[in-house]
Amino acid sequence: MKNPREKHVLGIVIPLKARSVSKNWATTCRNLDATLTSIVNQTDRSFRCVVVGHDKPPFFAEASDQIEFYQFSTMPPPKVGDNESENQLKYEADRCTKILEGIVHLSNLYPITHWYALDADDLIHKDFVKSCSNLSENDGIIFDKGYFFFKNTGIINKSDSFSAYCGSSAVISSSTFDIPKSIEGQSFRATPFGNISHVNMKKHLEKRGLSIAIPEERLVMYVRDNGENISNAAYCNTWDRKLKKTIKMLIKTQSSPRKIKQNFGILN
Repeated sequence: MKNPREKHVLGIVIPLKARSVSKNWATTCRNLDATLTSIVNQTDRSFRCVVVGHDKPPFFAEASDQIEFYQFSTMPPPKVGDNESENQLKYEADRCTKILEGIVHLSNLYPITHWYALDADDLIHKDFVKSCSNLSENDGIIFDKGYFFFKNTGIINKSDSFSAYCGSSAVISSSTFDIPKSIEGQSFRATPFGNISHVNMKKHLEKRGLSIAIPEERLVMYVRDNGENISNAAYCNTWDRKLKKTIKMLIKTQSSPRKIKQNFGILN
C-alpha cells in the first residue's frame, strides 16, 4: 500500500498508433485532441502526461505544459495483414511497448506515485485526477463504472462492467511493480498494463493481496465508432453483431447527455 504521506502524482501514458497504421491520420489526431482536452480540463493538476508515438500530431505545439510528446523509435510500426487475430497481437505489442517507454520516460523526470494507461481516443472526467488523488492510498483503482460514447450518433450509455470492455480502466501504484532498465523484446510485460488484460486486472490485484478502490463515480468514457477503433474491425464485423450492438445502444441511451459531455470536455 502506498505511503499516505507521499504526495500523489499521476502519470498518464497515452500510446498513439502510427500514421502508417491509422485508417485516417486526421481522424486519429482529432480523437487524440479530444482526449487531451479532457486532460487539460482537470480540476486537480497533480499529474504529468506523455503521448508516445512514431508520428507527432501537427497540433501538439499547443498542448499543455503538463503534456508532452515522446518520439517512439524502439520498434517500427506494426505491419498488418488479413488475419485479424494476428493483427491484434501486433497492435497490442506496439501499444504495450509504448506504454512502457512512456512510464520509463516520466519516471526519470518526475516522482510519479501512480500510473494510468489511457487510450488515445478515450476521455476522462474533469475530476478524474482529483478522485484518483482521494483514493491514492490504494494500490489500484479499477473503473467498473463508466460511459460508452458512440461518436457517430452522439448517444451515451452507462456501463457497470466498464473494465471488461475498455483498456483505460485501471490506475496502478508505482510501488506494485519494478520498471525494467531496458526496453526490448517482451520487456513490456514487466508492467501490469503490458502483462495483464484489463478484463483480468481486478482479479490479478486481488490475487496479489493488493488494496483496490472501485469508484462509484463514472470517471472514464470509452469512445466508440470514432473511425479508428481497432476493436470494431475485429469484433463488430458482421451484420448481426452490428444490429445487436445498435439495439443495446438504443435501450441504454442516457437522458440529458449535455452535462455528461461537458464533464468530459466534449462541449466547451
